[in-house]
Amino acid sequence: MLIQTLSFWSQTERNVDLKLYGHIQYNLDKFDQDKNSYFSLGEQDFFVTAKLTDRISFLGETVVKYDAATSAKFAPSIERAQMKWDYFGNHSIILGKIHTPVNTWNDEYHHGRLFFPSIDRPLFFNTMVPVHTSGVALRGQYLGKLNFGYDVVIGNGISSTDIYDSSTNKALMMGMHMRPDEFTRIGVSYYNDYMPSNKPGVHSGHSTYNSGYKGALNFELYSLSIKRFTDQYEFMSETGYGVNTTDSLGRAENFSSFNYLGVKVKEVNTVYAIADYMHISDYDLHAAPGKQLKTAIGYKYEFSETCNVKFQVERTIAADNHLSHHGDLHVERYDFKFQLAYGF
Repeated sequence: MLIQTLSFWSQTERNVDLKLYGHIQYNLDKFDQDKNSYFSLGEQDFFVTAKLTDRISFLGETVVKYDAATSAKFAPSIERAQMKWDYFGNHSIILGKIHTPVNTWNDEYHHGRLFFPSIDRPLFFNTMVPVHTSGVALRGQYLGKLNFGYDVVIGNGISSTDIYDSSTNKALMMGMHMRPDEFTRIGVSYYNDYMPSNKPGVHSGHSTYNSGYKGALNFELYSLSIKRFTDQYEFMSETGYGVNTTDSLGRAENFSSFNYLGVKVKEVNTVYAIADYMHISDYDLHAAPGKQLKTAIGYKYEFSETCNVKFQVERTIAADNHLSHHGDLHVERYDFKFQLAYGF
């Protein structure tokens, strides 16, 4: 019995991989006449993978992050918990809570800032992207000469929690991509969720806005992603076109575009620039109407594969919700950010 137990733990240690990612950040910002300067402890990400058999594996990601509703102001959150069965070649079935693969960023980057090309996520993650889905996914990768891939996801919608969905209707996401060479990924996707009640849940970053509208809403998102990272330069473009339809105001059309360009110098240095634009329609009753344009320049230095620092200077101009239909971009914010990201 003892020999069997020791054999089990020996095999478990060999098949289970646990990593920790985190970051520490400093911000100096100016918003109208207000100025702020502060250090902050970022998300601490516990990332575990396990190979249970030759075809079955597990991926889990639990993050301890800021939560204003708790007394300690930090709380754990299960970001991913998924079982994958490679049932044939490069074709898989995934069951659990996943990052909805609507674009390259949400598919390839987890919560560890160590891997982010910039300090922050694109603006549209707070309004348009259904970040998580609890359900089942069919996935294929590296198929044929162009390394074609596909994703079909059926799961709980935006209004759901991690344990319950009050709607019998399920969200649907379909996407495909190709990797014509080792540096490039090009992908498109479509996401749809009919929400019987406009009630954002835990699977999106949409819950901070309350329009007062509680009726039904049809949420659609079309995405186009282009990424090319070589040894000399890095380029990423994430475009989103969203359509939210209600019986009250009808069709609201939203648009987002995140563009990143980095130039690598002597392998460990990257100088980069960002142009990030988002427009939420005045007719939208799900996300806060308005326009935002963020431009930034930054610098990243990599001490190693497990530690880097980034410096970023940015300017954000935004339209007030009530003036957005005039196209007035009148609110300005300036930020200087420093971030130390690590993983081990």
